[in-house]
Amino acid sequence: MLRSRFPTLSLLAALLITAAGWLAARNSAQAQGFSVYEQGTCTMAQAGAAVAQPCEDGSAMLFNPAGLLQTEGITLSGGATMIAAQGSFTGDYARTETDLQNDPILVPHLYGVWRVSHDVAVGLGTYVPYGLETQWPTNWDGAFEGYDNALQSIYIQPTVAYQITDRIRVGGGPILGISSVTLNQRLDVSAQAVPSDDVPDGTTFGNLGIPFHTAFADARLDASGAIGFGGHIGLQVEATERIDLGARFMSPVKFDYEGDATFEQVSTGLQLPADNPLTGQPTPLDLVLEPSFVNGPLVAQSIETELTMPAQVVAGVSVQATDRLQLQADYQWTGWSSFDTIPLDFEREELDQTRREGYENTSAVRLGGAYQITSTLTVRAGYLYNQAAAPDRTVTPLLPESDRNHFTAGLSWDATDAVTLNAAYQYLGQNDRRGRVRGARPGEENPSAETLNSGLYSFDAHLVGTTVTVRL
Repeated sequence: MLRSRFPTLSLLAALLITAAGWLAARNSAQAQGFSVYEQGTCTMAQAGAAVAQPCEDGSAMLFNPAGLLQTEGITLSGGATMIAAQGSFTGDYARTETDLQNDPILVPHLYGVWRVSHDVAVGLGTYVPYGLETQWPTNWDGAFEGYDNALQSIYIQPTVAYQITDRIRVGGGPILGISSVTLNQRLDVSAQAVPSDDVPDGTTFGNLGIPFHTAFADARLDASGAIGFGGHIGLQVEATERIDLGARFMSPVKFDYEGDATFEQVSTGLQLPADNPLTGQPTPLDLVLEPSFVNGPLVAQSIETELTMPAQVVAGVSVQATDRLQLQADYQWTGWSSFDTIPLDFEREELDQTRREGYENTSAVRLGGAYQITSTLTVRAGYLYNQAAAPDRTVTPLLPESDRNHFTAGLSWDATDAVTLNAAYQYLGQNDRRGRVRGARPGEENPSAETLNSGLYSFDAHLVGTTVTVRL
């Protein structure tokens, strides 16, 4: 006898890996984890090294809130970074290469600052400190881990900066985060329990001979309007006339997502033989599976989950080496261990589960410099190294990251006394890293990374940013 119940959706859980950070305009893994640091072109040109001496364009709201006191009058700036990512997965056995299919993406930023007095500045900014987007073909094994996934989370930060003494400045403000996610993946029928009382409990379609990674459904998750709150503080110290020190702390921000899960049946094209234990006669497999999409667990339903954007701690130094040359160095710690488990609460409780990601805290080193060629033209360059946050067993199509080296360069041009134009280029080179395109097979109990990982991920990206700053 056929039963209406259906197995848990272990693969849908993987989609929510992406949800931990797709900030504004769906980025493509720019730094450790899914961090996005290119939120001001002036700072981008010097590899993000700016905590001790932020640029005078309002982007200090991210890079060090105390730096708002470096502006005068009213400062408005806005721009965007275009990210063109490319990558591939090469399997160990067939040596087939599958290419990432991301289109170029624009990630915007916008800041406004008012220097109220010598001692006080206030501002309002919006930026996107985390983000991710991955698009892969639907006809490869990795589609069962996720093939078209995007999450947007925008931070809005009102900020106040205050001059405590002639040499010490502080700044900070609350963070309002707004996030949404759209995730897609194929579901594998071979891993699903057979919905029949005529077979032993736990029997899967794979036990009946259905091949591993046979797609029978597309799963889609849409969740929008998640709200999170946090805080951000910064400190600047003028150690000497030529040396400045800086530090900042951005708190974790937790998002509670509520959305809809929908499932669309995909034809398997398979026929059960006459001696099958479900119907006892030749029967299309799709006909057996169809009730689950009509009145079973795979009907459209609500889903809830929660994800926490990690904390950031940055400390650095700025040295005015000559009247024209400024050098900066930053160290950044990011608390990726907050991205440890993902609880999934479906409307159909039999589908509930918790997925472990086990991300690790990471470090990054940023080195940058600015050289003033003329009174109106400044050239910048930098280098960034950052560690990967994902452990070996969770390097998947959703975030195939590894340690990265970044090289940056850019120009600042004071077109007039009131208008400054910035342009920058950044190359992101990622070390190749072994990863997986599947979860555990039925019967596998907590398989190792060596068992799961079946190929090599390659990835790099080109970034171009522009920002226009107007002073009133």
